[in-house]
Amino acid sequence: MTIGLDLGISATKVVLMKGEKVYDVELWEGEFVPSKLNDYIKKSNSARNRVRRIVLTGVGSKSVHGHLCGIHTERVDEFMANGKSVRTMCEQDRCIVVSIGSGVSFVMIDGEQTRHLGGSALGGGTLFRMFKMLLPGGGWGLMQTLSAKGALSQIDLTLGDVCRVDLPELPIDTTVVNFGKASQSSKPEDLAVGLVNLVVQNVGVMAYLAGKGYGIQDFVVIGRVAALPMVRTVLDRLSDLYGVRYIIPKQPEYMTAMGAALL
Repeated sequence: MTIGLDLGISATKVVLMKGEKVYDVELWEGEFVPSKLNDYIKKSNSARNRVRRIVLTGVGSKSVHGHLCGIHTERVDEFMANGKSVRTMCEQDRCIVVSIGSGVSFVMIDGEQTRHLGGSALGGGTLFRMFKMLLPGGGWGLMQTLSAKGALSQIDLTLGDVCRVDLPELPIDTTVVNFGKASQSSKPEDLAVGLVNLVVQNVGVMAYLAGKGYGIQDFVVIGRVAALPMVRTVLDRLSDLYGVRYIIPKQPEYMTAMGAALL
């Protein structure tokens, strides 16, 4: 058995794997705590299957040295882990992996080649901090709940709001200005949906523009933000607008950890 750990800025994602089979996943909020890993290993070990290897990735892995819990421990590049997980678990061999963590990275898979194209500071960290500023005391769970209820038409200024002439090439609900209608009286659920749309829409556009230069039309979106219910709706609108495909795999928040274990 192998444990893959994605040590991010705000959380640790854990996967327990044997070959390409996923046995268990967990998400630990906050900084990585080795004692928690030790308890997890004790829980995971059985008479037939024991943890023989730990693989770390993510920005937090740079500060962890040596072997953990007396088990052989390796460290792998996060971008390579993203490429490996999508190539293996999603069976994609030509696409751009859009990883929305605290920030965003774009990794191109082209056959056996994996290439980091760049990234953006506009990501999940921005989304969550802005949410907490607008709605003090709110956590990730509240953001999930509210963003599934809100009305984007109450927050974003759309083409239908500013243009009285039909434009066949653009849907009437196309966003013209993010938060163009937001005010002090905006409802919490509408602010939440506006924030998710602000981040995901702009990340999706960046991905599309990156892929355009390489003739790529498939984008696999991973990371914790990708698991929010509303993200599928935002990406479907972009798919219709640009004629490309945005894919959200099963358990997108654990894909980087899976890639680490697979490497």
